Amino acid sequence: MWLVGVHGGAGVSSLAASLSWAGDAGQRWPARIGLTADMDSPLVVLVGRSHLRGVNALHRALLAHQARATPVGSQVVGVLTVADSARPLPIPVAQRREEMEGLAVALGARTWRLGWLEQWRALEPYEMAEWDPSAGVSPVADGDPTRTPPQPVRLLAEQILTAARTAGARITERAQHGAEPSP
Repeated sequence: MWLVGVHGGAGVSSLAASLSWAGDAGQRWPARIGLTADMDSPLVVLVGRSHLRGVNALHRALLAHQARATPVGSQVVGVLTVADSARPLPIPVAQRREEMEGLAVALGARTWRLGWLEQWRALEPYEMAEWDPSAGVSPVADGDPTRTPPQPVRLLAEQILTAARTAGARITERAQHGAEPSP
């Protein structure tokens, strides 16, 4: 599964560092989509900050996907808004985010919000602890983000992984039955 930033500074590198199973696609959609080992996963989570620029960029990315202006076969599993501040959103931004999330749901995608993580401000992505689902259980928080991802990240990771597995199973089933993938 790919994390795609819809603008610079969306938080994709930090998230990918904490989610061992997610790829950091930067600001590009995967291009060689397919089900064989040498192809890119079609599963995408769009990531943007919670400021107006980020929410608008997420909205534009969803519209592009709806218009089939994204790589054929790509599937938006969800949209993640990453807090740009610990403060509440201004009302116009909160309203715009609600509109964008409504479009995401209408397109069959999930929506997630990740709150402000003060402890990440002092870390480079390579210093962040990663969560690996093959470990069997989520690690218990010990307060050190270099050893354990913060609890909001672990909870988000579990939700995204579940959504990606469900979407992947649907794609595999359609491929086995020769059906065309939906946008």
